Amino acid sequence: MASNLTIHKEDYFPHQWDFLTKKKANGKDYPMRLLCGGMGSGKTHSFLHMAFIQHISNKNKDGISNGWVIYPTYALAEEVFIPPFLDILRNKGIAFDYNVAKHTIDTAYGHIKIFQMVKPQSIIGVSLSWAGFDEFDVCSYNYCKVAWQKAIGRMRDCDNPVMFVTTTPEGYKYAHHEFVEKKTDEKLLVFGKTTDNVYLPPSYLKLLEDNYDKNLLKAYRDGNFVNIQQGSTYNFNRDTCVSEVKYERYKPVYIGVDFNCDPMVSCLIQLHERQPQIRVFDCISLSHGGSGDLLTERMCQTIKSKYPNSEYIAYPDATGVKKQTSAMFSDVDLIYKAGFKVRAGRTNPRVVDRVNAVNKQLEGNIVIDPKAKTLIEDFEKVVNKEGTREIDKSNSLYSHASDAFGYFCAYEFPIIKPTLGSIRRI
Repeated sequence: MASNLTIHKEDYFPHQWDFLTKKKANGKDYPMRLLCGGMGSGKTHSFLHMAFIQHISNKNKDGISNGWVIYPTYALAEEVFIPPFLDILRNKGIAFDYNVAKHTIDTAYGHIKIFQMVKPQSIIGVSLSWAGFDEFDVCSYNYCKVAWQKAIGRMRDCDNPVMFVTTTPEGYKYAHHEFVEKKTDEKLLVFGKTTDNVYLPPSYLKLLEDNYDKNLLKAYRDGNFVNIQQGSTYNFNRDTCVSEVKYERYKPVYIGVDFNCDPMVSCLIQLHERQPQIRVFDCISLSHGGSGDLLTERMCQTIKSKYPNSEYIAYPDATGVKKQTSAMFSDVDLIYKAGFKVRAGRTNPRVVDRVNAVNKQLEGNIVIDPKAKTLIEDFEKVVNKEGTREIDKSNSLYSHASDAFGYFCAYEFPIIKPTLGSIRRI
């Protein structure tokens, strides 16, 4: 490596340096490397620099480096990889050609092709000197497996090809399978904690702690593999979360709504200044009454009749904005017609973000009246599909109430995902 391209240990945290430079006992490089770290621990910074190192140093017999950079999506690559990587090249005085349409970067050192894991069938190409995967665990086990195997099959362009991975752990997914369950002397696993990054403000750590439950903190702050794909979807405890809730007539009524043909469920909530702040005083479930029945309209009438003279604020499933309940009106149109205010995003939050938002509040900020039986039963009986964080919808009786409550919770108490730019540059 030319002297002007040399990297310096003092520019990195210990886990970053190990990931970039650590060798086996015999002095040879590890051909496969994983940096598993918490949010803000410097994973992307490490990934950028590993890609740079491999690009300028890992060459075939013709003196050319052929590498793949693989992200969950092109959009993510264009956000977190392309701008800072091109900055590194500029800072090092390396001329480059970046082809946006073809997702390629070319320099005098070689060729980089960018792929997205969500379309593994598109991952094709020539023999490789190296391949890097960032945010690996964001994708499903099968997507990761296919992308990994495709890269493995092309590691034949030089004597010492390298595959490297950076990710925040998402349970026991493919990163765990490949580097823990199938660990060999050829694989290096490095862990990094959010707290290892001495440049982070205390407010960042507090933001993590305020938004994630204790189990998720082990993954997202400490960078550990933990079981976040448990059978039960919600961390609900009847003993601590269920107690009588008094409906206060002149307080606003907040309504989480799940639009389903049968049944349609609404969770009725009031907010208080002191904890538990979120108080569910009722949960109404209505089945379809037959042809011509506007279920959404009937739900609004039921709520107004049962709890009159209130301000009503609905948090619907975002699909209800477009879904036509009748020839003339969408579900949200009918809610507006009933005199309700509506708070909804243009799209629904990711299911995992909605569930995380609910679970965070279940740590002491929610109380549910016993008559909200449908919601209580949901929290106790809704489970994930085996080996995934996807909700099992096979039983049509469950998940409607918890989904409805989740739309409210994700809107008013969202999981705020901290983002950081690069901390330092080489």
